[in-house]
Amino acid sequence: ADIKHPLFKVLQKIVRQHLGLEEIVESIIERIGDVNQIALTGDYAKGIDSGNIEVLINGSKVNKEYLENIKPKIKKKIGRKVNFLLNQKLDSNSIILYKKLAE
Repeated sequence: ADIKHPLFKVLQKIVRQHLGLEEIVESIIERIGDVNQIALTGDYAKGIDSGNIEVLINGSKVNKEYLENIKPKIKKKIGRKVNFLLNQKLDSNSIILYKKLAE
């Protein structure tokens, strides 16, 4: 998706708010530190509400333990299971939820 596209920003916001991902994204950024990119991938990125959210996190110092700890909290809050995928390539359906700006 073209990041400069105005609709993209709107879509990004809707996805984040609708799925309750806003807080997830923010807590990940706050707690994990060096994150370059967070993206929604899998079924939800294709628009399928399968109950299984896949969130891709790319960065050098990702705290896997923290991610494991927040999974049950997220499930309780939004009623959907979240899987975190680390340092993988985005596919064409992935929706970027957060991207670190180049310094």
